[in-house]
Amino acid sequence: MAGMTVTVANVRQVLEALRQAGEQVDWEGANLSGANLRGADLSDANLSGADLNEAYLSRADLSGANLRRAYLSRADLNEAKLSGANLSGANLRRAYLSGADLNHATLRGANLEEADLNEADLTEADLSDANLNEAYLGWANLSRADLRGADLNHATLRGANLSNADLSGANLRRADLTRANLEEVQLDWEQIPYVPNIDTAILQALQAGGELNMGKWHTCATTHCRAGWAIHLAGAKGYELENLLGTNAAASLIYACSGSHPVPNWFATAEEALADIQQRAQRQLSTEPALEMG
Repeated sequence: MAGMTVTVANVRQVLEALRQAGEQVDWEGANLSGANLRGADLSDANLSGADLNEAYLSRADLSGANLRRAYLSRADLNEAKLSGANLSGANLRRAYLSGADLNHATLRGANLEEADLNEADLTEADLSDANLNEAYLGWANLSRADLRGADLNHATLRGANLSNADLSGANLRRADLTRANLEEVQLDWEQIPYVPNIDTAILQALQAGGELNMGKWHTCATTHCRAGWAIHLAGAKGYELENLLGTNAAASLIYACSGSHPVPNWFATAEEALADIQQRAQRQLSTEPALEMG
């Protein structure tokens, strides 16, 4: 609307006027830090370079919006609709995006450090070269997402669906991939050792006198937690990968490369872990029963 300047104080009034007039929301570079836009309709809006730090945007409709290089640090975007939105280069550090719909969104090079993306839908999202250091992506859907070159250092991906995602060149150091679905994930597989029938191999090692201690990653040469056994059975390459990525990430990738899905629960009890190992071993050797502990 001509002559109307959007401010934090009048943001909803201006938005309503624009919508009633059928005009496009063009707030490029606007200072809306801390603005209350909960549930607002900002679909296809131009918010490129806008300052939305600590803004309240929970359940807002930002589908198709241009948020390129926008500032959204600590913004509340819980359950927001961001499908197809352009967030390339945006600063979303410590933003709250739990349950947000980001399918097909572009987040190329975005800063999502320490962001909360719990149960977010990131199906086919472009997260290439994004900073996801210490981000929380528990149970998020990252199926077919582009994570090439993304920094997932110390990221939590527990239960996340990464099936068919492209993780080529991604930094997974100290990432938590417990229970993640890594089926058909694209990665630099040549760096990851393959252990044939990995659960059967672990069970055989236990039957031969090894012990399962879920309290620690490694205890000694013959006592390991489940993740530790996966690394140990992978040999020198397994230990090299552990030194590079940490035990959780290394064991998760060894399991995925070895074809046992999803990633196990590395924090289960010894009894729970053994039961799951036996079940998987039966599937791996479907014509033979699982080996019994002596």
